[in-house]
Amino acid sequence: MRNSIGMATKTPFSRGVNIFLVALFGLMLCGVRLSSAAERKIGVVLMHGKWGSPDRNINELAASMKSKGFMVSTPVMPWSIHRGYDADYPDALEIVDRSVRELRNAGATLVVVAGHSMGANAAVAEAAYGHEPIDGVVAIAPGHAPEQPGYHQKIEESLKLAMEMVKAGRGDEPDQFLDINAGRSSTVAMTAAAYMSYNDPSGMGSMPVSAAKVKQPIPLLWIVAGPGDVLYRQGRGYVFERWPSHPKNSYLVIDS
Repeated sequence: MRNSIGMATKTPFSRGVNIFLVALFGLMLCGVRLSSAAERKIGVVLMHGKWGSPDRNINELAASMKSKGFMVSTPVMPWSIHRGYDADYPDALEIVDRSVRELRNAGATLVVVAGHSMGANAAVAEAAYGHEPIDGVVAIAPGHAPEQPGYHQKIEESLKLAMEMVKAGRGDEPDQFLDINAGRSSTVAMTAAAYMSYNDPSGMGSMPVSAAKVKQPIPLLWIVAGPGDVLYRQGRGYVFERWPSHPKNSYLVIDS
């Protein structure tokens, strides 16, 4: 397997392989040997995707990392099935900042921010807008792309309603808005301001916008889950090539 800046590495896993276990490779971005993780106290903030939770989807990866000595924080994010977007995107990044601080206060010498789907979106946003220094980003099958025409078209009416409410000074009022997740749609009760914070095509929820705002040269592992991934056709130019250059940047395509 070869990994180099700007080069996609195709890994011929069967489609039954859990992509999250493959993401253990991401910790190598920081030059961390798995056998030395405990000695060096490597911290990882690992975020779940839309409508998920720490005890679903990412729990296998979190358990694997912990067994190898990594310090792992798995916060419940506002887009979880339990919270229903009860906080806006800036508040979501405050959760990430707090998790980073807690890991460092517990002795972590390096902290990597990682996530799956919407969690990957937030990992990218944390590098751009977060207030705590981090040492790497792992984006696992990244999701949520409000700037993409197909996504924007589906949420256009809800976004228009949210914009009108915010302009009218009613941003703190809740309403029913459309949310899209891996081709599925659902209406979610949330405030207009919160909806705008996640779905503004030029805001925090746009990964290309966030990537262009990252100033610090920290390593990025971008993992695409093969041709079936909605972002597969976007290629390296979507986020990876907008990211600051780093010798450990890796673009990985996994048929999983």
